[in-house]
Formats: sequence, C-alpha cells, structure tokens
Amino acid sequence: MGASWKGEYARLVDEIKVRHYSPKTLQTYKGWVQHFQTFLRSQASESLSADDVKEFLTSLAVKRKVSSTTQNQAFNALLFFYRHVLKKEFGKIDGVVRAKRKPYIPVVLSREEIDAVLKHLEPPYDLVVKLLYGCGLRLFECLGLRVHCMNFDAGVLTVHDGKGQKDR
Repeated sequence: MGASWKGEYARLVDEIKVRHYSPKTLQTYKGWVQHFQTFLRSQASESLSADDVKEFLTSLAVKRKVSSTTQNQAFNALLFFYRHVLKKEFGKIDGVVRAKRKPYIPVVLSREEIDAVLKHLEPPYDLVVKLLYGCGLRLFECLGLRVHCMNFDAGVLTVHDGKGQKDR
C-alpha cells in the first residue's frame, strides 16, 4: 500500500465513524477501496479520475461477472470515498457496462414443508428457526433477542438495533 493510500484509508475510517455508519459498512467500503487500489496498480490517489471508476465498475461486470447489487455496492463505496475522503466529485459516469440483473423469484415453502423441517429440529434450535421464519428476523437480530424484547401480554416482539441500528 503506497504512503498516500495509507492516509486515505485512515481518513476513510474517520469519515465513516464520524457518520456513525455500522462496522459492516466500514469493512465493506474499505474492501471495495482496496479492490479499486489493486485494480489501479496502486496509482497515486491524487491522480484518480471518473474514468478510473468507470473502468473499474465495467471490469466488475464484464470480467468478474458480479451481480448488479454487488456492482452498486462498489459504486456507493467509491462515491463515498471520492466525496468524503478525496473531496472530489466524479459526476455522472456514462458508458459503464452494467451488471445484468437476474429476475428474482423467491422460493416459498409450503406449510407442510415448513412442518417437516421443524419436526427434525431439537430444542433450542427449533425455537430459533421458528422465530426466524415466523417473525421474518435476520439471524443477527434473532441472536440478539433478550427476554425484555418480548411483551408476552401484547404478543409483541421488538427487535432493537436491527439493520441500520433501527428498532422494529
């Protein structure tokens, strides 16, 4: 890592922390900036341009065949990096080859299939799976549940500090 890039990484961490972004966002954005640096063969950060971003994003779609959401994640990481660390705008980037978006059709299990899965689980795993499925919880939300999150009288479960540090 070049000397100038060390400074950029430190500023990236500071900028993300000052905005109270999650540790996962920090890890993801830093990872994309590292991929970008590798792609550019450690070119000096002062000479970065919108064309560099365009080439990188196109390369993700064409050579690495990433999904559209992955390409968008890389774009958002680099947009943040340019705006808040490099203090540059790269404006509208035309000509980027977009990753293909595959049609998503969710797989929904029948009631019988759910019952068959649950029948094979033993405590306490059956409770975890029932909460995940029945309440639509993310795994980290379920694992963070405590007794005070449950209002048994009202039949309400409150998830604290869910995705984006939001309660739901």
